[in-house]
Amino acid sequence: MIKHNTFIKKVKKQFLYTNTLIENYFNKIKYFKSNYKKILTKSNNKVVIGLGIVVILTLTYFLMPTFYNKDLIQSQIERELAKKYNINVQFNEDLVYSLLPTPHFLTKNLSIVRNKKEIGLVDTFKVHIKLKNLLNFKEIQLKHLNFKKTDFKIKKEDFVFFKNLLNVEPNENKVLFKKNNIFFITDNEEVLFINKIPNGEFYYDKNNLNNILYFKNEVFNIPFDLIIENNKFNKKLYTEFSSKKIRLNIQNEFDYDEKSKVGLVDILFINKNTSFNYKLNDDSLEFFSEDTKNNYKGKIDFKPFYLTADFFYESLSSKNLFNRDSIFVDLIKSEILNNQNLNSKFNFNIKKITNINEFNDLKLILDIKEGLIELSNSNFMWKKDVKVQLDESYLTYDEDQINLNGRIIFEFLDLDSFYKSFQVNKNYRKDIKKIEFYFVYDFNENKINFSNSLIDNSPNSNTENFFENFNSKKNNIINKITLKNFINSFLQAYAG
Repeated sequence: MIKHNTFIKKVKKQFLYTNTLIENYFNKIKYFKSNYKKILTKSNNKVVIGLGIVVILTLTYFLMPTFYNKDLIQSQIERELAKKYNINVQFNEDLVYSLLPTPHFLTKNLSIVRNKKEIGLVDTFKVHIKLKNLLNFKEIQLKHLNFKKTDFKIKKEDFVFFKNLLNVEPNENKVLFKKNNIFFITDNEEVLFINKIPNGEFYYDKNNLNNILYFKNEVFNIPFDLIIENNKFNKKLYTEFSSKKIRLNIQNEFDYDEKSKVGLVDILFINKNTSFNYKLNDDSLEFFSEDTKNNYKGKIDFKPFYLTADFFYESLSSKNLFNRDSIFVDLIKSEILNNQNLNSKFNFNIKKITNINEFNDLKLILDIKEGLIELSNSNFMWKKDVKVQLDESYLTYDEDQINLNGRIIFEFLDLDSFYKSFQVNKNYRKDIKKIEFYFVYDFNENKINFSNSLIDNSPNSNTENFFENFNSKKNNIINKITLKNFINSFLQAYAG
């Protein structure tokens, strides 16, 4: 009986304790319901204040550079640029600090200096900075550099600016170039030509351990990409030039640890691969190909600039030279040859013209003097019957119009064979040693006009009338089909 009462008391006690817990729980819920606005307000005040403090401290940290002494920070940036990038600058206007999009300093009209001489003027210069150590300007660390609308005035010795960039110690930062121009000038301060750089950048490729300088360029209306990679550990320099407009790609690699700069260049030109060796000296560059069928050699003198090159081909299509879409026409349109400071001579020796079986032994001479393109003394053979030579011949370019003007001379070596080839009527087969006349060939329209004919050094009114009639036709294109009729009609007019 006593045990039974004790058990009942324990149960009652446990029940009362549980009931008290339940009551307290529901009392708290009831209190929260009636006072939740006050509770939430007090909590939010703490959160808002905490977030506000964090934001203020963060902004204060990021805005610390605005309190720097501008003269001291300019000196610090100058030292860092010289130390890390071998770039010497001179500030012409005050620095301005900006937080967005990333912390950076900005200035206008910054001078790039070499040997106390200005070699570049930067319209807008930005230097991005790292986020750590903003409390102490002496420990500020530079990040990316941005040169926008820079005009470089570069002589031969000033190329060390870009060479120094390629030799900087590896780092994760970039040097960006935007809308820049390089004016290549002589010792007399005359501008040779202008290299436009719409975009460019310098960076370190940690995968291949190369410092890389990449430029998108435009020279004489020819856009091209230029990549220069420097591997300081292996002492090797790799360059690549590529231009879709003139269908040219050049790759080069050489070991600059050697005293003599000798290397091998791979070229993709008009969809054909070739290679040549070269030797670089202080004043010139010599190059030559070892291909036995299609080879070339040449030399570039740097001061004064003069390029000579001889090309030898077993065979080549005339479309690659004279068609309106040929590389030859593209070069003329680009105006790269139309330069007062360009003096060059190119000799093309081609044994066979593949698309015109009768043409052979073409010797095309391009003599460029101060932008004037002369083709005089160029010649080719028609079979073995006729030698055809150009004299007083020049290429002219006016906007999009390209013309070849000059005098053409036909020297007959085997007249009978020539007459048989063109099936000339026996009544018109006169004994002729030489025919010459002036012509204008329109590359754009693929059209040709003739005038002032001389046959064995004598003029002929009948052939002049024939030329006038021929020139008046809207479509006077000469091709394989019309050439036979043209020659027969010309000889018929001469025979009277």
